[in-house]
Amino acid sequence: MSMTATEAPAKAPAKGGKGQQQQVVAARPFVTGTRTLESEVYTQTATQTTGTQALTPYEFQVDGYLSGAVIRVTATTAGNSAATAFNADGPFNVLQSVIVEDIGGKQILGPLDGWKLYVLNRFGGFVYNADAKANGVFTVTTGSGATGGSYRFTLRVPIQVRRRDALGSLPNRNASATFKLKLTLNTSAAVYSVAPTAAASINVQVQQHGWATSDNRDYKGNGVSGTPNGVGSLLYTDVETIQLSSGAFNQRMSTFGGLLRLLVFELRDNTGSRAQGELDFPSLFEMEIDKVKCFSRSPITWEHLMSEDYGTNATAESTTATNTKPDGVFVLHWLDDFGLQPGAENGFRYQPVTPSTAVQLIGTIGGSGAHTLGITKNYWSPVNDDPRQLTGGR
Repeated sequence: MSMTATEAPAKAPAKGGKGQQQQVVAARPFVTGTRTLESEVYTQTATQTTGTQALTPYEFQVDGYLSGAVIRVTATTAGNSAATAFNADGPFNVLQSVIVEDIGGKQILGPLDGWKLYVLNRFGGFVYNADAKANGVFTVTTGSGATGGSYRFTLRVPIQVRRRDALGSLPNRNASATFKLKLTLNTSAAVYSVAPTAAASINVQVQQHGWATSDNRDYKGNGVSGTPNGVGSLLYTDVETIQLSSGAFNQRMSTFGGLLRLLVFELRDNTGSRAQGELDFPSLFEMEIDKVKCFSRSPITWEHLMSEDYGTNATAESTTATNTKPDGVFVLHWLDDFGLQPGAENGFRYQPVTPSTAVQLIGTIGGSGAHTLGITKNYWSPVNDDPRQLTGGR
């Protein structure tokens, strides 16, 4: 019988010896070595008039990293006797224009009005209780009482997307080059269908949110990443408006480049009515990207999917009804690759679009006459044009 020799196992290098590899310890996430910051220093008050009014721009306070802001609007009336009522976009459209500019003066959000910012808040996946009408501070008074026409609401200005790793927060440490928030108040006629007897006094306050500069260590001295994930990546929100006549259309969207998070389609008739836009919305709405049909939906299917994703209910839209689907509004998103709700996102589903990408919208508008299709686009411009910056390097 032959015997097969076996090799003795190699000896492990002695602890601390030359053959031992040093263990690499990954830095902990940025949020473990910093603190959240809040400041509330901006307040402006104006009496609503028959014209628009630009408020003093707010220069964001220098605080490390800017993650966003919350706008609080309070309108107060007194001595009213009119049967006050609000237009369909009220009271949010008291903000006629909302713009955020980066340190170079380039617009990264807007211009969009308060209604569109409300819709972006509602469907953008930024917070849990996303309907501003369901927020605990929301109030609105209609009718002929003394304070008829008064209201209060808050809207978030989104810059950061993910709180767990501060994705989207922007360096904000140079007092000579600041981010700016520009607000313009709308006319009384735009907000009210029946205005109060005396013009409302409107107070606007801004609460700024951010992160402190990290010292690269947590409280135990462990190494921490000194910057948020994907720092330098910009989240843009802008609005495209397309004029369409009733009947069939095959319309190309304007070109842009980035990674799409969200598209909000909003149809209005020639009177500006979203309620009629809801009725006239194409019975089959299709979108092609570079001649590939990405989706084809009827309004009822779309409403079903929005109800699944956002919890919208069957209640008719009104000034105070909560968690309804706004008339004429249909949302397409890529925000749920990490969980069941929009906002539970890793970023792997964002849709790449370049200036040469052809995004084609196809359908048939009902009713008669001219219509306006507004498209709110929420998309990333990742730092160095590298999508891995948004997904932890993967």
